[in-house]
Amino acid sequence: MSARLWRLVAPTFVVASVGAMPHALAHASTRSATSDDVRIAVVIDFGARSGVSPRIVIKCLRVPGGTNGSDVLASVASSWHVPAPTYATSGLLCSINGYPSTGCGTPVPGGYAYWSYWHGGGQHWAYADVGPAEWTVRNGDVEGWRYQDSGAANPAPAASPDLVAACAAAATSPAPAPAHDASTAGSATLFAAALLVAVVLGGAGAITWRRRMRT
Repeated sequence: MSARLWRLVAPTFVVASVGAMPHALAHASTRSATSDDVRIAVVIDFGARSGVSPRIVIKCLRVPGGTNGSDVLASVASSWHVPAPTYATSGLLCSINGYPSTGCGTPVPGGYAYWSYWHGGGQHWAYADVGPAEWTVRNGDVEGWRYQDSGAANPAPAASPDLVAACAAAATSPAPAPAHDASTAGSATLFAAALLVAVVLGGAGAITWRRRMRT
């Protein structure tokens, strides 16, 4: 395992067993600001080969002081109504917004496919030295995530690391589509199927009744 990837594994072990975000973050984007809040941005870049649209999504929000990067990511997912981040038992982040749907730190030629973690807030992105559970966000920070699928290269998110620029882009960039509710879709499909069967049986019954009337 590469040194960069390892940095994101051990420090994030604590988040592997987290079932829900802290209550204080559940409505971070809508609650009233307090003097202890910090203003940050989150940039998520799915990578050029992901096929995800939009490829880059950005969220500006206020969170309580002392919040760590993992909780920020979970709060963003909740505000967008998309799947929560998933983690391996090692603590390695496996998916953001449900991407990728399978695999976690999968070996690829030249390295591994994984979510790289970055810090902005100025003119340049800096690769994270610790995992998100060990990082406390500060006022003006830009949290960056980019999916690395080539192995050899580890480019930073293809968006500005500056808070003002990131928030300006967030105001005009589309949010990810909400997660499809599989249970609702399943119920709708069953209802449609039942309705179709009823129509078919009803039609067959009507035909049979007319035939009997003729005889």
